[in-house]
Amino acid sequence: MSKPRPIANLVPALTKDILGKKGMLFGKMLAEWRHIAGEDIAANTMPLDLKYAKKLDQKSQAVLHLAVRSAYALELSYQKSLLIERLNVFFGYPAVKDIKMVQQTNITSNKKPAPVKNRPLSLPEEQALDEMVRPIQENDLQIALKNLGKAITSRKS
Repeated sequence: MSKPRPIANLVPALTKDILGKKGMLFGKMLAEWRHIAGEDIAANTMPLDLKYAKKLDQKSQAVLHLAVRSAYALELSYQKSLLIERLNVFFGYPAVKDIKMVQQTNITSNKKPAPVKNRPLSLPEEQALDEMVRPIQENDLQIALKNLGKAITSRKS
């Protein structure tokens, strides 16, 4: 019988083929791309790879290969040094020395989805929600369920 193991111990083996040697660094960057690059850059780009020099040492820096919408490439070229600085601040050391832009037209959108439009609840709807949650004794649960009901009911179709 084997003991349960933390998922964190399994992740490197699972992602090794996908992310390669630089897996953790590249994975962190992908997960936080919108935060690192900002909304505008993230909506028009997608990280493809981090390429290191053949000789890996503690001071080696990577070149980020970045897919860029063709129409946005010129604008990004003016912001390249700022993006490199943001990346290096995120990593906490000068990990990236340059960005190689690869123009592509079919980059999936990294924009946040538009917020759902809500309408105010009518008085009968409010009263119906109050009646549904009234039998619940625990106050926090009652509030949470009422908020969930409001969110569902107030969505505009």
